[in-house]
Amino acid sequence: MTRTRIRPWTPARIRTAAAAGALLLGAVGLTGCGIKPTGVIESGAAGKVVVPGPGTRGTVYFVTADGRLFPVPDRDQPSRSPALILVKLLMGPDEEARAAGLETRLPPLDIKKQGASAGTKVLSDDTIGVGLPFKVGTLSEVARRQLVCTIASTEPDYKVVLLGPDADIGPARCELDR
Repeated sequence: MTRTRIRPWTPARIRTAAAAGALLLGAVGLTGCGIKPTGVIESGAAGKVVVPGPGTRGTVYFVTADGRLFPVPDRDQPSRSPALILVKLLMGPDEEARAAGLETRLPPLDIKKQGASAGTKVLSDDTIGVGLPFKVGTLSEVARRQLVCTIASTEPDYKVVLLGPDADIGPARCELDR
């Protein structure tokens, strides 16, 4: 009678067995998945938006298609002027931000005609006012948060009051978790 000698499992044998098992499972996974091959479908370049890091000042907040605020840092960092960042918000998203699907919920504005009436002023030790050339009472909640968060990005310790020709709204702080 012939005896079969059983060899012990060595690390090399274990690696070889694992590799063979992985190849076998990979081959099974590639066959029979039921997806037919297709050609390449061109869709253009992906939109690009730079996301600000912690402590970034001078951030404009635009809106995603589903109504969430999305931060777009000022390229001219550090932009610490509330008035300059307000003008950038009122001008709306640039081509790159629009390509990434960002928009604004603020009314259209002719910067040359109405932009001069927009501005900011300190109202008290902890409050900054944002003068706007359009009615603020009819703005959506998202539009108001766009304004408040954009101004608060330059002055994080301040509350923001929106000052329009129809009403004053605020003071408010930036709340990004909504």
